[in-house]
Amino acid sequence: MPTALIVEDEPLLMAELRDQLHALWPELDIAGHAENGVEAVSMLESLRPDVVFLDIQIPGLTGIEVAQHIPEATQIVFVTAYAEHAVQAFEAGAVDYIVKPVTAARLLQTVKRLKTRSGAQVPPGVWQQVLAKAPAYMKWIKASAGNTVRLVMVRDVQYFQSDGKYTRVVTHDGEALIRLPLKSLIEQLDPAQFTQIHRGAIVNLEAVDRIDRDGTAMEIRIKGRTEKLTVSEAYTRQFRQM
Repeated sequence: MPTALIVEDEPLLMAELRDQLHALWPELDIAGHAENGVEAVSMLESLRPDVVFLDIQIPGLTGIEVAQHIPEATQIVFVTAYAEHAVQAFEAGAVDYIVKPVTAARLLQTVKRLKTRSGAQVPPGVWQQVLAKAPAYMKWIKASAGNTVRLVMVRDVQYFQSDGKYTRVVTHDGEALIRLPLKSLIEQLDPAQFTQIHRGAIVNLEAVDRIDRDGTAMEIRIKGRTEKLTVSEAYTRQFRQM
């Protein structure tokens, strides 16, 4: 049975990656997980895993520095929010480089690559069965609030709103900014929970308190907040029956 070590300092992201791997590669044994570079090096020596899923920005040693301690027989997959480190990662011997947030389809490509390199047999039709499952929507997002980077669970977001080059992420307890445009964001959100109401705004339907109408004009009031969000004419149809 192949074994793996996950190196990730965010517990929620570590748990999500572990769960995705269990679904896509059931026979893979997640032998351990480390939250910093020093701990990772120690666990590499004791566990000697077949695969390491390694973040780059971790406390202690960076993922690139940790990779220098990984034996050649161990396959390395970097999982990081920073695409600019790809060249360094492959120079360090990476088999693959995944940019967060990790989707099931993208991780599936990595699993196929790892299995091919290890010579493991892939049962016929297994990849089609996995891809036929319901799409995996975004569950979390990293957003900046001043000098702090917050890990925000998508279910807690009340609405997203364009703000120049950024997008505001508004929750019941504060605001933060991301650089992901609304056009790309809406494609990664569950349409049963989030809907676009304007070219510059997306709302969480669970956060809607009420809809005020004035003729054909509509405004949305968010639970626990005073601001009103205008529904543009192009998006009013979905609210007419509410």
